[in-house]
Amino acid sequence: MTRRLRWLTIPLLLALLLVQMAASSVQKSAAFDETYHLTSGYAYLRTGDPRLSWEHPPLAQALAALPLLTRDDITPLPLDHPDWHAGFAEGFVDEYLWEDNGFLAPELIWAGRYPLMVLTLLFGLTLFLAIRDTVGEPAAWAGLALFVLDPNIVANGRLITNDLPMAGLLFVAVWRLGVYLRKPSVLNLVLAGLAAGLAVATKLSALIVGPLFLLIVLLHRPRDGHVLPLWKRLLALTGMAAVALVAIWVVFGFEIGPLVDGGIPLPAPTFLRGLPGVVQRVTRGTPTFLFGQINETGWWYYFPVIFLLKTPLPLLLLLGTSLPAVIRRWRETSLWWGPAILYLVIASASPLQIGYRYILPVLLFVFPLAVGGLRLGPGWAVARVGLAVLLMWAGVEAAQIFPDHLSYVNQIGGGRDNGWRILADMNVDWGQDLPALHEYVAENRVEDLRFSYFGSAYPSAYGVQGRLLPGFSRLLAGPELAGYNPYTPLPGTYAISATSLRLGMVYDKWDLYRYFWDLAPDGRAGRSILIYDLEYPADMPIDRAVVIGPEVSEIDPERLGFEEGHRLITKWAGPGGFVLAGSSPARYVVEAEVPNTPLVATVLNQIGPVDARPILAQIPSNPSPTTPEGTAVDLPASFEDGPALMAWSLDGERVTPGERVLLVTYWLVEEELFPPLAVFVHMLGEDGMPIAQWDGWPVATDGLEPGDVVVLSHPLTIPPDAGAGSHPIQVGLYRPPHGPRLPVAGSDRLLLTTVQVE
Repeated sequence: MTRRLRWLTIPLLLALLLVQMAASSVQKSAAFDETYHLTSGYAYLRTGDPRLSWEHPPLAQALAALPLLTRDDITPLPLDHPDWHAGFAEGFVDEYLWEDNGFLAPELIWAGRYPLMVLTLLFGLTLFLAIRDTVGEPAAWAGLALFVLDPNIVANGRLITNDLPMAGLLFVAVWRLGVYLRKPSVLNLVLAGLAAGLAVATKLSALIVGPLFLLIVLLHRPRDGHVLPLWKRLLALTGMAAVALVAIWVVFGFEIGPLVDGGIPLPAPTFLRGLPGVVQRVTRGTPTFLFGQINETGWWYYFPVIFLLKTPLPLLLLLGTSLPAVIRRWRETSLWWGPAILYLVIASASPLQIGYRYILPVLLFVFPLAVGGLRLGPGWAVARVGLAVLLMWAGVEAAQIFPDHLSYVNQIGGGRDNGWRILADMNVDWGQDLPALHEYVAENRVEDLRFSYFGSAYPSAYGVQGRLLPGFSRLLAGPELAGYNPYTPLPGTYAISATSLRLGMVYDKWDLYRYFWDLAPDGRAGRSILIYDLEYPADMPIDRAVVIGPEVSEIDPERLGFEEGHRLITKWAGPGGFVLAGSSPARYVVEAEVPNTPLVATVLNQIGPVDARPILAQIPSNPSPTTPEGTAVDLPASFEDGPALMAWSLDGERVTPGERVLLVTYWLVEEELFPPLAVFVHMLGEDGMPIAQWDGWPVATDGLEPGDVVVLSHPLTIPPDAGAGSHPIQVGLYRPPHGPRLPVAGSDRLLLTTVQVE
């Protein structure tokens, strides 16, 4: 190969890496942390204030946000938002990116990935130069090829995170330190210190660069054997530390301020405030799943195991063949094995063990170690054949895993389709497969999807509509979460993220989806979302239970009357709500305040399963309500796509300002209901505007059946300045948070009665 052709190969290999990253990027939704990094970086670039970057320094964030500065279709930052003033990134990001910018959010995520892809290409070029500098040119070509074809590099290189940027900058810092030890100069000292500082300004775990540099200074001996006196090496470290500190301060915009109100002004106070927060986060840990086991703080062997499971076998095999040469030249190669081992040991001692991304620095330092035995010599011709086979193998692996690089598992772990069985979190599932789920739903014409999502993106932004089940999505709130029945879930199509499947709510309820553990998935969306089409035999016995207050999953199945071989249907309501099972007897578990009516009291006074059907005849009868236009409406009054208003009762029709009046409404379930749903109750003033109101629907729609009756209590407090007179009470239904209202009798609400304020 001519010299010109050899050097042409570098841009070709880097172009191959870019194609893999870019082509897979457009097929993947926002990974968990991308939303926070992108929005924090954009806020920093627009305001110069790094307050959202206290936990994660802003270098990679700002780099990713650069393309957003050229756009004029982005909603202005809401700098009056309470979460901005509090520096609470998660709350600020969710509302700003996914609500204020809506369906533009996926496009912004894709745009923000490209600068970090370019940075990954630069790291590839740096890797080539570093290996050529320390080992030789044949090894450099092999190292670059393995880097380009590694699924972990492709996956993390296209994400808006600080993991690979920090790993790459740490690698650059170590390489330039090695160059300085071989060729001392001011330039090399500055380059090493600058790279170290930028690594720390990208991710705080890069603070390991301090002990790492010290270890290398004490162990490393350049190939030529020239060694600086120890005092000169330590003095150089001091200079590099000074350069690094300046670099960190520059990244934080030369920020000066106190750590606390009234304190002494210090450089980069946001950076300093982040240190204890990160320490607290690391020491707290996160539940980890491995080979069917769950541990709240991980295992000492977790990172070594996932390194063996997720690193391509060609790289591992090449590392094994190079170990004799690495050991033989242990002082020279300590430039690479020292950082790899130290980082792996410290990571393994940490209770925060949730993914391969935390040991990406180890992967980068392994590349020069793996090709360290590839030197020109008598056996080079034979070695070339073996190397060619390994590179072809790596190429096949890269092609087969496309575009699902994040979920890659090698043959030791059972292959690329086995990751969800043995791993969780970002090892296989980081919220990236919403586009694949949208495609699956469209192709299979799924009409009622139930979805447990592990991610921060809004599924609707990627066209995914369905009922959100308990998971880690920040959209989750309200009765549907509490009402989920884990013992015999309702029939339907379930899409469950691998992390939800294995870890439930992550921090608790790990066995929330145990029912699905032994079921074979009926489909897959990408390699991280499992699809189950759940059905029950038509002749399967059915039991029913009504839970008021605690979440269904917190109640022992025996208390609910669950029996093996039977299907259990549960109905749930929170305080102020009640459900009368209208189709068959049901057990009632009541641990919260219920509407104070004789009808509900009748149910509570009975022991064991209660047949509420005879009790339904006691529901009060009322005169017909009217529409605002004066049209009388017969009861039950059916709301489109909602329940029917069956009756109501009022505990007083004459009140004084400051008193409370209690309205109780009864709603008949006529057909399957879909969340979100809410009732509004308004007491109107003389101008037709509400002077007292109640909103909500503290009842899970899942589990409700035609014939069930929902009883709701609506306390209304009359304001002290309410004017005397007759005040109408109106009621209606809507889809929260912003509507629309559900139609009824040609209107959007009904007038029930009036209250006389004296």
